[in-house]
Amino acid sequence: MTKRFLIIDGLNLIRRQYAALEKEADMMRRIERTTAASVDALNRLLVQFTPSYAVVVFDSNGQTWRHEAFPAYKLGRVPMDDHLLNAIPALANAFRFNKVAALRLDGWEADDLIATLAQKASQANVKSFIVSTDKGFTQLLNDPNILQYDYFAKLGYDSEWVIEKYGVPSHCLGDYWALVGDSTNKIPGVKGIGPKTAVQILQQASTLESIFQNLHVFPPKIQNLLAGNEQQALLSRLLVLLKTDVHIGIRLSQLRYNPNN
Repeated sequence: MTKRFLIIDGLNLIRRQYAALEKEADMMRRIERTTAASVDALNRLLVQFTPSYAVVVFDSNGQTWRHEAFPAYKLGRVPMDDHLLNAIPALANAFRFNKVAALRLDGWEADDLIATLAQKASQANVKSFIVSTDKGFTQLLNDPNILQYDYFAKLGYDSEWVIEKYGVPSHCLGDYWALVGDSTNKIPGVKGIGPKTAVQILQQASTLESIFQNLHVFPPKIQNLLAGNEQQALLSRLLVLLKTDVHIGIRLSQLRYNPNN
């Protein structure tokens, strides 16, 4: 039987639980209810996936390499509520109390850590289930040992879902988002190119390099949109692609889930 690795995007889970309790006026009570709901979600996921390994991954504080490469990265996003921000260490401890490791690495977003963990696990023939609503993880789904699960919608995503959703295979998503941009993270893409046009372009040339080396094969309108935007597209792709080679400094065996310990 293939071993399973449950990887939970910690802030993605917690912030949605917190947002669902916006009518709770008592901030201390809201944090308590968020903690209870998050732990309940954790335990439901553990029962559902019966993992051999499990971890909850958090973003580090402060800026990361993406901010250095592109200062406008995530600029203007609503910051985390201070009450919730201050409660994160206690929430992480609540997960640890329930026998699941909580991981954070200075200078790195959770997304890169999760992508690295999932790929390393795949190389060991361990199947990873990434629990998050973040669409960025769908770029990893070309690997049959990596799947994504939306806890709130109760939906699982795989490589076939990606093609139905975006019109391109998962390994092309970096180039796709480089063209259309990512408004959530303030990544620009190429102005004037939307999802349908991006799919048409990628059907003729599957990478940014081949697109810009062969502009002459595209209709004049598309040539005009692309012309002069190669460097911006390449930067956008750099920003949207997840790192899978972060030196995290832990072994998979250290994330073993054993509820009886």
